[in-house]
Amino acid sequence: MKKKQKQILHGLVVLMGMTFISCSQSTELTPDDSRAQGRLTLILESNTDFLGTTRAVNENQYKNIDNYDVVVLDKNNIEKLNCKASEITNKMPITLPIGSYTVKAFYGTEKPYSRNEFYVYDEEQGTIQAEGNHTVSLTCEPTCGKVSVAFEEGMSTYFSEYKVLFKGTEAMGSDVVKWEKNDTDPWYIKLNEGGETVQFEIHVTTKDGFVNPNQEKDAVKAGSFKLNRNKAYKMNVNFTHTPTGEGAVDLEITIDESTNDKEVEIEVPTDWL
Repeated sequence: MKKKQKQILHGLVVLMGMTFISCSQSTELTPDDSRAQGRLTLILESNTDFLGTTRAVNENQYKNIDNYDVVVLDKNNIEKLNCKASEITNKMPITLPIGSYTVKAFYGTEKPYSRNEFYVYDEEQGTIQAEGNHTVSLTCEPTCGKVSVAFEEGMSTYFSEYKVLFKGTEAMGSDVVKWEKNDTDPWYIKLNEGGETVQFEIHVTTKDGFVNPNQEKDAVKAGSFKLNRNKAYKMNVNFTHTPTGEGAVDLEITIDESTNDKEVEIEVPTDWL
């Protein structure tokens, strides 16, 4: 059983005959080679927990399997088929020579981090036997996690400037991505399988009259949290104000792990730098 929160779009691509018109297909069989042929059936699914549309990305496009590319490679890494999924479903079926194959499906562009696109992918191995039928199932998922920030209303009362910096993943290297105080579009951050720990720094400039005597006017609060592929995380940045003679403002950080049918709030330990 797949998880309840997964939004899965099913598609069935059957590769069973001899000729494609628009697809790139390479076979060297003749009618006398029937014993050296087999049939391949591909079951293609899109599983993307990112549901919604931003100004830069229509995430629902990633649920439509017609947008996906399908590639079949033989054991020598020679391309035997290269098609859009939409082409395969509407064409005459195809047979392939017997042997081992790698079947891939993908959509989008993979980047270390982006606000306007991400990448979904899966691949599986299969073997076609003489005059046999073989089925390969692919479930394409994002290779990234999604991060956004929500600043509590009223932050501008106490802080003249505030922003969040994210860093620390292998793909990002030494790069840093910023969430400015007026940003709205999420970041899609490439991750290794199994997820990675993302580091963050919240930079604030406290207004006069609210500066804690134990801190500088310009301060940084740092922490980290685990970011997983195909998951959306929202960082909530809230403030606490304790009225005193000197004024005292602090920050509270929580992370919401938002999926289709649950929201889990995670406490994030942080330190002032």
